[in-house]
Amino acid sequence: MKRLLIAITFLTRLPIPVSKEISQKDMARITPFFTLVGVIIGCLLILINYALSFIFPNFAVNTIIVISLFAITGGLHLDGLMDTFDGLLSGKNQVRKLEIMRDSRVGAMGVASAICIFASKLAFLNALSLSDKVNALLLFPIFGRWSMVFAISFFPYANAKPGLGSLFVEHARKSYVFWATIPVIILAIPLLLWKAFPVLIVIFLFTWLIGRSISKKLGGLTGDTYGAICEIIETLSLAILSIKINL
Repeated sequence: MKRLLIAITFLTRLPIPVSKEISQKDMARITPFFTLVGVIIGCLLILINYALSFIFPNFAVNTIIVISLFAITGGLHLDGLMDTFDGLLSGKNQVRKLEIMRDSRVGAMGVASAICIFASKLAFLNALSLSDKVNALLLFPIFGRWSMVFAISFFPYANAKPGLGSLFVEHARKSYVFWATIPVIILAIPLLLWKAFPVLIVIFLFTWLIGRSISKKLGGLTGDTYGAICEIIETLSLAILSIKINL
């Protein structure tokens, strides 16, 4: 329970009471709980959707949902996305890309990537039917955080300077992916039925492909790239779940 609470305080801005003295060991081993944090975020988004649907039209509600996701997470993953794209699209060598990513200032590519993610999430939420929307709101934060667990467990750390991301990688175990996958399976299969299998396969493949691509460019992954992967997989999940398939 302690590590779950730490995971909640790390991945969100929810006011959870937790000891101020957190050991590196406890912090490093919160990774398997990321998907449970995704469940909590998904439930909050469902509550927001339900409460606002009586007041505002669907487009306005969806806009507030995307903004609420940013507020709940404190922009943690979006910040990583912007830093990642500033570095990757800089046209510089590997060392310089990592230096750009460590820079606290945000460049044009970072701003553009954030706008694209925000607009894409809003577009795909609007494309969802009302009957599918609740399922999507619950699942896409879970898929995004699962992708971070996979990336941490299966790709090396790139940054020469140790950071919080390196702490997770240093203590990562392949078994963490197994434990993080359990909530995904428990929720996705009953909610999506047969669609769960192609959805999960696509998410797995894209997580691996994105992680592999970034790792090749940077020599591994960093804390920023974990956030970027989460944002991309969240958006991809909404895209997949909004596809109209009538069988």
